[in-house]
Amino acid sequence: MKVSILNLHCLNALSDDREDISSIVADVRRSTHSNVTLDDIKACLNDLVAEQMASRTPDQAGVEWYELTPRGRQELDAHWVDE
Repeated sequence: MKVSILNLHCLNALSDDREDISSIVADVRRSTHSNVTLDDIKACLNDLVAEQMASRTPDQAGVEWYELTPRGRQELDAHWVDE
């Protein structure tokens, strides 16, 4: 998987703790200064989960939580440039 700018912003949104989709969307939109679509962010997260850079765990209420994996941390650390 080629690490895209959107991938990096999604990984960065997960860098501190578990996040739900609404938190990730808000963080990515804030950090990119754009209105990235929910569908684009969901597709990105699905790719990150498939590539084992993020994990997805639903809670008892059905809310999906995303978390950075060690592989995701490695990719983020290798490619992220703090602004």
